[in-house]
Amino acid sequence: MKYDVIIAGGGASGMTAAITAAGRGCSVLVLERMEKLGKKILATGNGRCNLTNSFLDQDCYRGEKPGFPYSMLEQFGVPETLDFFQSMGMLTTDLDGYYYPASMQASTVVDTLAGKIKSLDIDVKTEALVEEIKKIKDTFYIKSGKDQYQGRNVILAAGGMAQEKLGSNGSGYGLAKSLGHTVTDLFPALVALESGEPFFKYLAGVRNGSSLSVYVNGQKKVSQEGEVQFTKYGISGIPVFQVSRYAIDALRKKKKVEIILNLMPEQITLKEMMEYFRKVGSYKTAEEFLQGFMNKKLAFTVLNRLKIRPETSVKELGQKELRQIRTMIQKFTVPISGYKGFDMAQVTAGGVSVKEVMEGTLESKIHRGLYFTGEILDVDGTCGGYNLQWAFTSGYIAGNQIKAGNQ
Repeated sequence: MKYDVIIAGGGASGMTAAITAAGRGCSVLVLERMEKLGKKILATGNGRCNLTNSFLDQDCYRGEKPGFPYSMLEQFGVPETLDFFQSMGMLTTDLDGYYYPASMQASTVVDTLAGKIKSLDIDVKTEALVEEIKKIKDTFYIKSGKDQYQGRNVILAAGGMAQEKLGSNGSGYGLAKSLGHTVTDLFPALVALESGEPFFKYLAGVRNGSSLSVYVNGQKKVSQEGEVQFTKYGISGIPVFQVSRYAIDALRKKKKVEIILNLMPEQITLKEMMEYFRKVGSYKTAEEFLQGFMNKKLAFTVLNRLKIRPETSVKELGQKELRQIRTMIQKFTVPISGYKGFDMAQVTAGGVSVKEVMEGTLESKIHRGLYFTGEILDVDGTCGGYNLQWAFTSGYIAGNQIKAGNQ
């Protein structure tokens, strides 16, 4: 049997593509490496699955050509995604612009997509790694183990390299290269950053609302704000994930990377507040003084980095020491020496070059009938549902290009 389309990968984009193509009357085969469809979706949003986000600007997606996704997001964006799931009987809920399944369970998303695939009689082969794709005339030949399949079209939806245990092992990049496509540099994104500073072992477990800025060779590159998590190896948390791509890209180019934290970004009158607290708490030690307005471990670390003895009487702190403390609180410098790998990353930066893919259809400029969707492309979004939205969008766009063999 020659299928109208064979889809390599049964994740969010692959399942969306399959449903869309089958809805157009096409014969569809999905080949999934893992034992079941949509395994990576189950881990998104801490198991709640943040589907999409109502906020969208030019900084939400990154890559060789950051603007590449936007015209397609206009075709199939947030409203269309919500309608898509509602049409399959799944209700969503809006939490300050972040959309989740109403059940607040990622399994609902997987079950909804998989249930629709079953209802459309789409052929699905799990534990089926695509090992080879060849095109001869107008037919694609796909090898998976001892089996070989034929298709008029192929959609490569094999994911990236982030979290191999959930299905993304990078095999799709090799398939893309074998078909003549360029793959840009690959590295982890939306991931924790490492620092060699010894005080992090002491700070491990501390969470603090902070603003942070990435400096590369002394030049400010990007800023974020939110809850920073201190770990034994460095810093983590959503604001760190958001800026990690810039830090990692610079590190890979052997540049000096520092993150400067403002540990009290909302305290715009820090000087006056500290003067007042010093006056009313003149009986305190320097450590007790700082503990009145910040985490105990952070307070100790600030003093330790400044070589101010914690037991020093607050009355002995002069204006010079108070100024140093303020500066340390507002400019807590963290040298970045490394980053966590793909096994802890939420997404892959880099991928199949979008310069070789048609914007608006996602068809290969090298082979007619070959399409790319989701994380395999050089498109990565920030935290907040943007990578899943791109998966749904790109899956729909590619699936909507497929025509039934009798059309």
